[in-house]
Amino acid sequence: MGITVSQDQARDRLLQAFEWAISDRPVPGYWTEFSNRTFEMTSKTYTPALGTVLLAKATDARVDPFSIKTEYGQNTYSIRTLCHGVLVPAAQHLGFSIRNTGREPLNNQPFFRYDHMSKIERVRNRVEHARFLDGLERIEPADSSAALAALAAFLRVAFHTQQRSKNYSIDESGLTFDWLSDSVGAFLNDNVDRPRRTQALVAGAFDVLYPDVRSRRINDPSRDYPGDVQVFDGQYPLLSVEVRAKRVLPTEVSAFAAACRDAEIERAFVIILTPLHSALPTAELRRSAMEDYGVLLTVIETHEHLVDDVLTWSPLSLPAALRTFAKAVLDRLVEIEADQISLSRWVELIRPS
Repeated sequence: MGITVSQDQARDRLLQAFEWAISDRPVPGYWTEFSNRTFEMTSKTYTPALGTVLLAKATDARVDPFSIKTEYGQNTYSIRTLCHGVLVPAAQHLGFSIRNTGREPLNNQPFFRYDHMSKIERVRNRVEHARFLDGLERIEPADSSAALAALAAFLRVAFHTQQRSKNYSIDESGLTFDWLSDSVGAFLNDNVDRPRRTQALVAGAFDVLYPDVRSRRINDPSRDYPGDVQVFDGQYPLLSVEVRAKRVLPTEVSAFAAACRDAEIERAFVIILTPLHSALPTAELRRSAMEDYGVLLTVIETHEHLVDDVLTWSPLSLPAALRTFAKAVLDRLVEIEADQISLSRWVELIRPS
């Protein structure tokens, strides 16, 4: 039962699509737009999934694009086998982004526990998931030539995404605690693109502490959990973080704790990074959050407090934590599409003098 997609043939088709992608030859507008939107999805797993689906169809048009496991049906194939065996090494070798750096990016939600995408019931973001399935329906009747064109469009977006990130690199050697803390302060004090800078700093800070940290674009209308940054354990959030680059009132903090209670999130952080902020009655807010909502609340009101807490609690050695923080902030700035001034400024601040 099912189809075994030839990895040798898939490598050949991927190379054809990549050569198309980096040429001046036009690619389908629909798949360019769809790929761009997939790269912006909250869950990074959709990106390698889309690339693998298009690769499978370009290699063997018979395949069911909703496949997860070979055993499910007559035309299903193993999406993980093809992704891990062909797409992942190709991304590393050819230099295009799939938004994941691990060897097995599809061993993650929402695809991990299911045999077929039509059977997925619980997802973090239903709007994004429905949008992704619409794209799969669009590619289902395509022949291998049309699928190759769609794959070329995906790879063009993937290559440009990687090149945009590569335009900025940092040298984290020689970083010290004071240097990093001062760099964070200077980065915020520029008062340029402050919401994105603040969110990137906070998401990057939690990247030092946890393996699955998820952020989102500023003012994302498809939010399904309270807060701007969440830490996940599998399918569910362990904690949520509200990131603010402006003054926050005590009533707003309490409202966030209540929202976390309603979302069954037991730990909440409110991180405020702005010189305009007035100190909050933190002890009282923590007590009421626990008594009224059963939520363990942490409030951080300065960048010094943030950097100190992250580097204190990180399981990494101090030099490794410093390097991870510096690199993670850059990656988060790219991810949330911060402006070029912000990217250049962070690189400048971290660069050894």
